[in-house]
Amino acid sequence: MTILPAALYDDPGAIVDPCLWFMDHLRHRRLYPYCDYHGNGGGITVRYDDWGVRSQQWAGLRSVSTSVCGVHVHYVRADPASAAPPGAPVHLLVPPMTGSASMWIDLVPHLRQLGAVVSVDLPGTIAGHTGAPYRHGPRPDLDARFVSAFVRQLRLENQVVLHGWSMGGLVAALAAGLMPNEIRGIVLVAPALPWRLTSRVEALGWQTLGRLVVASGPPTTRMVLRLAGRRILDAKRTAIKDAGSISSGRTHLIGGDPSRVSRAQVDLWLDGLDTARDHPEGLAGTATAFASITKAMFITQRSTNEALDAVRVPLLVLWGTDDHVIDPTSLLQHARRPGWTPRPIDDVGHLLPVEAPQIYAQAVCQWLADSRDTRGFGHPM
Repeated sequence: MTILPAALYDDPGAIVDPCLWFMDHLRHRRLYPYCDYHGNGGGITVRYDDWGVRSQQWAGLRSVSTSVCGVHVHYVRADPASAAPPGAPVHLLVPPMTGSASMWIDLVPHLRQLGAVVSVDLPGTIAGHTGAPYRHGPRPDLDARFVSAFVRQLRLENQVVLHGWSMGGLVAALAAGLMPNEIRGIVLVAPALPWRLTSRVEALGWQTLGRLVVASGPPTTRMVLRLAGRRILDAKRTAIKDAGSISSGRTHLIGGDPSRVSRAQVDLWLDGLDTARDHPEGLAGTATAFASITKAMFITQRSTNEALDAVRVPLLVLWGTDDHVIDPTSLLQHARRPGWTPRPIDDVGHLLPVEAPQIYAQAVCQWLADSRDTRGFGHPM
């Protein structure tokens, strides 16, 4: 049984190479998040020695801080449940870019039945406590290098299953390519991977007009946020609150049934929006992240696909059949790669990890059992 260290100190130790990659793009060697431990920055502090004080279903989950290449990082950890098998891997959750560890915390109690769980705040997180270190905003490759350095900081050699959700899916896949010896498997849920382009005209459009739109998107978004950021966040808060309170409340875009998400998880999202409302300028990083993901999915598909081709560990692709954010045909095409396993989940939307966390964990459990009989599980294939 794998037990994570009880305490990690603010010293990245002898880890060198990931830091050299990572720090080339930092604003400063040190990172200053929006709030300190006491919330003196004016935001809402969402860190607990035991998350059970927030919701009983999260009892035993703990907030931990460490330093990655001189950058202060927050994450949530959970030791494996007693039912977890001996030698079980550590499940590392990579949220959507600029996302926080808590945005899919409802999944953690289910996954800890399969082993220890670590859920990290990515750099530039809006509602978490890792802040925004990059000079020019987040990119999938930079976040992948951060995840690689984080894994090595925790010394999780050859015992990690990476989970990436939405934009975090591409980050997790790229991170696995940087550290094949540390990764036993990858789970991508509703991942933002390159979409199929159905015609030469569409491809040309992305290479011309698409490049212009992606380049102008973040500056335009920053201007909009200065003018209407709080109103946009207020509208989003109302939409989340209403979706979580209406029985069988479906939304056209994310699909599924958001009312299945627990009230405690919804309250965390609302707290995150309140934090963002106090600091709407932090949303500019999300705009940059979205632009960089769009570029990887539609404009620089060749290099993105080459990086995905280099993944040499078993990989599970999960998505909900009612998810209108992703393109199932594209995901099936990606899953033709050796070692990739597609698994659609019926009647679930883009919120799969928190809308149906038990089904998610069951799918991962079955995949792990099947993968143990696959050549290369736990080692590069």
